[in-house]
Amino acid sequence: MNKIVVFGGDGFIGRHLVKRLASYNKSNEIYVFDRFSTYQTDSGHPFKKINNVQIVRGNFFNRDEVNDVLKGATYVFHLISSTNPATSQNDPLIDIDTNIRSSVELFQLCAEHKVKKVIFFSSGGTVYGDIDSKMIREDSAPQPLSPYGIGKLTIEHYLRYFKHTHNLNYIVYRVANPYGPGQNIYGKQGVIPIFMHRYITHEPLTIYGDGAMMRDYIYIDDLISMVSESYDKQNKNEVYNIGNGKGVNINELVTAIEACSQYAIDKKHIESPSTYIQNSVLDTSLFTKEFNLKPTISLEEGIKRTWDYVKEIK
Repeated sequence: MNKIVVFGGDGFIGRHLVKRLASYNKSNEIYVFDRFSTYQTDSGHPFKKINNVQIVRGNFFNRDEVNDVLKGATYVFHLISSTNPATSQNDPLIDIDTNIRSSVELFQLCAEHKVKKVIFFSSGGTVYGDIDSKMIREDSAPQPLSPYGIGKLTIEHYLRYFKHTHNLNYIVYRVANPYGPGQNIYGKQGVIPIFMHRYITHEPLTIYGDGAMMRDYIYIDDLISMVSESYDKQNKNEVYNIGNGKGVNINELVTAIEACSQYAIDKKHIESPSTYIQNSVLDTSLFTKEFNLKPTISLEEGIKRTWDYVKEIK
């Protein structure tokens, strides 16, 4: 039996991941460490219906609470971030004071507890920055433009440090833009659910520039399948891109949503921020060749499934 600790397991990616990990091997014990701020009591959380999942209400910035949950841990997933690309712009120090510092403390404790492997979810877009390449490989020189991306890359570097100094094994997934049911349609991160919410409420879409910027989108089920079937394997490399490996511009994305909603919506074009990345499409061949795993759900199908979800919760 393995004890798996998922920090940030109550977020969009985390909830899907925990459910998959729990069903993938029922002999494993999954400890979900998060604030669980949207639930008044643990008994009301869907995780309570899963026998091998334990809810741990905690503060990631409290070293003692983190230390307690790590006792006896085999695998540790790190998905927590106190910022996103938009909020990190307001105060560049936030990532340093919260995400970076607390991540380093986590890795120190993982080394002390002899954790078998740390799995870190990094950012496949913001870490690389605006690289002049149609397909971005893992060996491309990162040029992050936002404090969020700089923070993610810094955390990756600290993992490398703990690997060399404490033999702490790890794997980094540089994830493209995940989307799907369960994503926050009222938030500031995730253009697909945000756009869909505006379709539902008949508000105009705000589009940066001419809408030609390219992004890589991966449906949440594909992401979770690829992670859950690779994290416990012996990895030849430490860093992997995970995405669809296909570029989709914002105009194409809007067309796909309009096909589901069956109506067009007003669009407002504004100037792109100075830190906005024009093209971000990941070369995922390293991961695919090593683990023989790749996405199976097309953008059209993923958009349809997400649209059906958004209609239900509106």
